[in-house]
Amino acid sequence: MKLHLRVCAALLALALAGPAHAGDALVYVPSPQSARLFDTASEKAGFWPLMSAFVSEQNQAFCGVASAVMALNALRVAPPLAPQWYPYEYWDQQNIFSRAVLEVKPVLAVQSQGLTLEELTRLLTAAGAKAEAVHARDTDLAGFRTAARKALADENAVLLVNVFRQTLGQEGGGHFSPIAAYNAEADAFLFLDVARYKLPPSWIPAERLFAAMNTEDTSVHKSRGYIIVRK
Repeated sequence: MKLHLRVCAALLALALAGPAHAGDALVYVPSPQSARLFDTASEKAGFWPLMSAFVSEQNQAFCGVASAVMALNALRVAPPLAPQWYPYEYWDQQNIFSRAVLEVKPVLAVQSQGLTLEELTRLLTAAGAKAEAVHARDTDLAGFRTAARKALADENAVLLVNVFRQTLGQEGGGHFSPIAAYNAEADAFLFLDVARYKLPPSWIPAERLFAAMNTEDTSVHKSRGYIIVRK
């Protein structure tokens, strides 16, 4: 009920705001504005593969794990054998923890600490994907926008971002989720929030999204950023 009331309040504010343009505000799904932003999106090649693989984080520290599972399934990276899915092949938030992944970070440590940008990159590599991380402080908004648009136009790539929620005006701290589309006219990205119990997907203005990445992860004293994942 609490989530439902928050979403309804957000949608009411959007309805009163007028035309579909992200401006400085987040545009939550579902809303007429979000539908128009998607319809006129300039890059969205990976949207449907990601949506077909959309999962919610298993616990509040598994945003990186859930994002990785979505990326691996969307890209059809071969998963390990999972008895509960046999003969079907499917990544989930348990079988992703192979020996190679556990050597990156044990499950209990992920549950208590989450993952850093570099740890999630190593986890994806250990799972068999190709992953490249970029810290926000090593680039700028224009550089991120160019790299993100290129990845979103490529059906063989997935873009994951690591943000600080409070910069987005949301409750919480560091968080990972995939990006599924970009609307050039609004200069906004579609953020598929893996905390589905908390918030729906949202369109985030590029400047605000970059600002949320360009924050310090105090556990490693480095900025957050983004990861481009390929098979």
